[in-house]
Amino acid sequence: MSMGLGPLSAIYQARFNRYLTNRGIKDVSASHVWAFLGDGEMDEPESTAALALAAREELDNLTFVINCNLQRLDGPVRANFKIVQELEAQFRGAGWNVVKSLWGSAWDELFRLDTTGALVRRLRQVPDAQVQTYQTRDAAYIRRDFFGADPALVEMAKLLSDDKILECFHLSRGGHEARKVYAAYRAAVEHKGAPTVILAQTVKGHTLGEGFASKNANHQMKKLSVDEFKAMRDLLELPISDSAFVDGVVPYGHPGADSPRSATSRSAARPSAARPRPAARTRSPRCPPPPRRRSPRSTRAQAPRTSPPPWPSYGWSRTWSATRRRAGAGCRSSPTRRAPSAWSRCSPRSGSTPPRARRTSRSTATS
Repeated sequence: MSMGLGPLSAIYQARFNRYLTNRGIKDVSASHVWAFLGDGEMDEPESTAALALAAREELDNLTFVINCNLQRLDGPVRANFKIVQELEAQFRGAGWNVVKSLWGSAWDELFRLDTTGALVRRLRQVPDAQVQTYQTRDAAYIRRDFFGADPALVEMAKLLSDDKILECFHLSRGGHEARKVYAAYRAAVEHKGAPTVILAQTVKGHTLGEGFASKNANHQMKKLSVDEFKAMRDLLELPISDSAFVDGVVPYGHPGADSPRSATSRSAARPSAARPRPAARTRSPRCPPPPRRRSPRSTRAQAPRTSPPPWPSYGWSRTWSATRRRAGAGCRSSPTRRAPSAWSRCSPRSGSTPPRARRTSRSTATS
């Protein structure tokens, strides 16, 4: 679907589901509409065109999940600002319930040490472009630039190791942890009275190595090198040994012939008689074309008009009525209201001749 049309379609789908339930047409009260969007996609005018409508209709059967990786094709979404704060203000102002899942569990220790609120204030000050920079820099740079901006943060950094700092700024995001995502989804489903938006912060190119994560180069890079794949293997704990890399070729993973996944794939590939067959399509008979003859009304001698000619709709209406009266024509035509003639649209002040007077003058001229 084109960018910007997904959010709009999701809102009207949730509204239509509510209409079906309220009118007694079909009970879809247990259904829930989910729209998975990007932070850059929310800049499209269609993405936010109906936010107030969703809140006004109290569509609590609707949830937006916005992947806030702070990055788009041509750079950061908000280089000198914070897209999460902007989206939160926009959705709250429209009447939505906002759930934020920004930082992973590695940040829990830092928040416990933040007794003065300096860490939260610093996170609100750093723009998105600088957050992307921290993703690609070492621990010394992060200590100097992030923690060095406040004396309270300098003392906090002394209690943290370099590995802990890199884990927080490189890997730990709320959108990558299953527990954080589950908690956000459950809060969205249980909320009543208003739609919910989940702002999940992630890292673009997560687990793909330093050459991919938070770098615009990942739009042009087609595959991983052997070293990058080994780094991802170690991070995700994939059961692939170094001996499987033959001549620098990354091996394919296979769950095994006896695994449930393989059995499911084989059963899906086999034809099954229990599968629903496509509905048979029937073709309606074609109507024979009308005979080629001129209408008697069109062969009559026409007197020169002294008033403006009728609108095209008047002539079309006469032709259509004559065609429907012929044998074999109009078998699939729907009843159509006859289009009003131009004379019925004339104003009394226009000085036009009424239809009755026009027909009288025509008959006089013909006789």
